[in-house]
Amino acid sequence: MKLLRPGLVPYGQALAWQLELRRRLQDGTADDPVGYLICLQHPPVVTLGKRGTVDAIFGLQALRDRGTQFFKIDRGGEATYHGPGQLVVYPVVKLETLGMGVVDVIRGLAACLSHTLSDYGVRAEYDPDHPGLWTLDTPLRHKIASVGMRVSGGVSTHGAAINLTNDLTPFSLFVPCGMPNSPMTRLADCADGDDQIDVEDFTDRFLERFSDFLGRQFELMDATPPPRQDWVAPLPL
Repeated sequence: MKLLRPGLVPYGQALAWQLELRRRLQDGTADDPVGYLICLQHPPVVTLGKRGTVDAIFGLQALRDRGTQFFKIDRGGEATYHGPGQLVVYPVVKLETLGMGVVDVIRGLAACLSHTLSDYGVRAEYDPDHPGLWTLDTPLRHKIASVGMRVSGGVSTHGAAINLTNDLTPFSLFVPCGMPNSPMTRLADCADGDDQIDVEDFTDRFLERFSDFLGRQFELMDATPPPRQDWVAPLPL
């Protein structure tokens, strides 16, 4: 299974990349018959899922002032935020070839992120009724990761985003995931000890677990993302 770790990638470019890789899997021209795993970070962006509306973004100007872009996308759910210091994981896989259903991939992805958090002394569990990872060691649960995928033509897109060192302020400027009273947290604020959290180190640890879960070895692929003229355009907000 091919692994892409391109670093910081604008959301419109990464979305176009997912759609291109999905097309390759659907028409049989993919570099690997199972598919791809993309691990990256995004500049500031708010994405609105199928049930998401612009009305949920009450801090629109403040987000604009932070250089945030906005996208309406085809995953389930409502609004969420991505930014530097957050690990975003996109499994673009042909489910039949992988031998799993999308629910299996979602739950396995969440479990592997949860097990990786445990390396840092943080306990979290997946909540299928409020999709994401929620911490367990405080009286009030905090959300530390969002999870949401879509399947089209037998191929998955989108995935999960886990807060590691990212600024959480943008989450206070809209209604995250349609739940106004859902406090967000990040690994840097929950981890045992004073060691600095490194996104790449966390990614390495996660990949070991996700490889075991999928029963596939990841092969790092040097690939060029789509050129600017092919990027998906943001909402004109």
